[in-house]
Amino acid sequence: MVLNMRIPSIAALFAVAVSLSACESGVPFMAKPIILGCPDYFVLEEAATLTRFQEGDGRDLTDVEVRAQIGEVRLGCESDIENETNSGKLIVDVSPVIAAEMGPANTTDSATLPYFVVVTDPEKKILYREPLKLYVSFKGNRTQLVAVAPPTFIELPITPEIRNDYYRIYAGFELTKEQVQYNRKAIQDRLQ
Repeated sequence: MVLNMRIPSIAALFAVAVSLSACESGVPFMAKPIILGCPDYFVLEEAATLTRFQEGDGRDLTDVEVRAQIGEVRLGCESDIENETNSGKLIVDVSPVIAAEMGPANTTDSATLPYFVVVTDPEKKILYREPLKLYVSFKGNRTQLVAVAPPTFIELPITPEIRNDYYRIYAGFELTKEQVQYNRKAIQDRLQ
């Protein structure tokens, strides 16, 4: 009797071993998907902050309409890569996280914050650039807020030679020359 119980157990173990070995056998419907991580992202220091003053020559705190800062960028990535060719695409959704503060000169309780998303290669050649805008409202007695920008979807080609780490993603505010100079001076003042 003991011998008869072992035979079904051994047969069951053999069946499990054969089915598990099929997982690594290259059977097309059992192929493991290729999953890549997101590329690195950077917030450009000179374009990380936006300070918009009201019209006129005044440039003190009472002349500020809005201040905003990009603190981070949220990325989501989905790989669509064929196992046979090791090629396909990486779909990246990019959402800057923006903190905004209403200034004393703001008369509308709102602001439109222009920003951009850029993708480059390792030599910093621009492969993709999109100017975008985020509308923020300070209604209801709010003077500060943090908003996540709606995702921008970018499709990046993937080949055996060009992978996710080939690309760099940058974000920053679209600034006037005066705003860039203002940011550079603030950076210099902070470093001294």
